[in-house]
Amino acid sequence: MNASLNSIYQLYFDTSPFSRISPTTYAIAPSVGDGSIHRLSTYSGIEIVYSEYQLYSRQTNRFATRDRMVELQFSLSGYRSACISGLDFTLESGKGALLFMQDFDVKFDFSYEDPIRSFALGIPVELFEYAVSRLAQSNDGHFERLTKGAAFRQLDFVPDKRGMMLVHQLIGELQGTIRSPLLMEAAAYELLNLYFMQLFDPLPVCEGLSREDLRRVRQAAEILEAEMKNPPSLLALAKQVGINDYKLKKGFKAIFHTTVFEYLRQIRMEHAMKLLRSGHCTVTEAAIETGYSNISAFSEQFSKAYGVKPSMVKRFY
Repeated sequence: MNASLNSIYQLYFDTSPFSRISPTTYAIAPSVGDGSIHRLSTYSGIEIVYSEYQLYSRQTNRFATRDRMVELQFSLSGYRSACISGLDFTLESGKGALLFMQDFDVKFDFSYEDPIRSFALGIPVELFEYAVSRLAQSNDGHFERLTKGAAFRQLDFVPDKRGMMLVHQLIGELQGTIRSPLLMEAAAYELLNLYFMQLFDPLPVCEGLSREDLRRVRQAAEILEAEMKNPPSLLALAKQVGINDYKLKKGFKAIFHTTVFEYLRQIRMEHAMKLLRSGHCTVTEAAIETGYSNISAFSEQFSKAYGVKPSMVKRFY
């Protein structure tokens, strides 16, 4: 576990109006507001944090550290603001940001006008360097290059459907009474990889594909996620996003390291797992919801993906 990153998060909670009530849950003081924060530290040192609360009055808290950190943030509702070493940080509802901080002091200004819902992944700097060096095919100090010695740097982005699916999957796991640390860590890695690829966009990603081609490939992936129950054919999908089927297949290999068909199977299985773990779907309903009319074929694919039959998920969750 990354001790310095863990200590930064602990400083935040020590100076906030939240108190720990279980190994993964912090509750807000009743006199201050209503709500909670769920937090889990993974084996590799990633911090997974989901906040959902409403304050009764304006609150502030402040702390300082000499350590470094990287954080991927998503504002799901409400408005977040802080002053980090004299630099303003704001994040509006529906937006995301990748933050870099070192030797910093921070003053949080908690809004009480709207309910706050946010999700964050804290990333050890060593893990960030490893991931980005592989994407950029360079061993340069990316953290130092991005911060240029400053205490704070913010890279904004607009979350896409794939990213939000993973965010909500992790939130559901955090709030559940039974959780799988391995599945959560895998989802966290996938979420980080998704936005690292978008933000750092190494070139050339794939010979013969332009940036616009890659944007259209990502758009095609979003269409598959939205229409997995009745997906378009490969040719229809290519036409819908304005690209030929050859570039579409080549782009999926370059971005997602898999075929279009395999990508569709993966997102179907992930959605089926989410439905089954929610407890609100039978195996048959999960199969139909993800586009399978043949329940045996669905069960076979699910078993290959997770090593267990879908009926076993229903039994244990």
